[in-house]
Amino acid sequence: MELIPEEVLMGKYWRHFITVCKHKHEVFKQCWACGIGWQGFIHDLSKFGFTEFASSARYFQGNRSPIEAEKEEIGYSKAWLHHKGHNKHHWEYWTDFTDDGKIIANKMPIQYVIEMCCDWVGAGKVYNKEKWTQESPMIHYKKMRPGRYFHPDTDAVVIRCMEIIRDEGLDAFHKYAREMIKKGY
Repeated sequence: MELIPEEVLMGKYWRHFITVCKHKHEVFKQCWACGIGWQGFIHDLSKFGFTEFASSARYFQGNRSPIEAEKEEIGYSKAWLHHKGHNKHHWEYWTDFTDDGKIIANKMPIQYVIEMCCDWVGAGKVYNKEKWTQESPMIHYKKMRPGRYFHPDTDAVVIRCMEIIRDEGLDAFHKYAREMIKKGY
């Protein structure tokens, strides 16, 4: 592993910090509009801890998740291993294994499904800036879906949220999310 000059590294740390703050702000706005403001406020706080922050800042690029760059270089991401185990809005948090090694996708509580969708919107807006469109979350979902493990009920809600964002916009998604949170699945 080559050493990175301190001035470059510190610049990456600062730019990563700003990007995480922009992402948190965007997710907070989306969560607030969906009626889960507290979740938006505490969203991704683990990114400021040493385990996640140091690793992600080192691999910061500004146009995509540093987790992907770290995986490409060393085969896994220390930040991601910590993050997915400490944040309930990630589907991986809700997976487990049977005794014979099969993956079990547990049903996510609705408020975390909604937060996950808000997370995708927030990440898309921060990383893609003016290129983000209402269709972006659905494109992301279709790209990442193969090989992911969602409970069928969770997947159905995610798909519906992505369709609403794509076809009707964020305001309609916020309304749908508030209704879903009130009544549950």
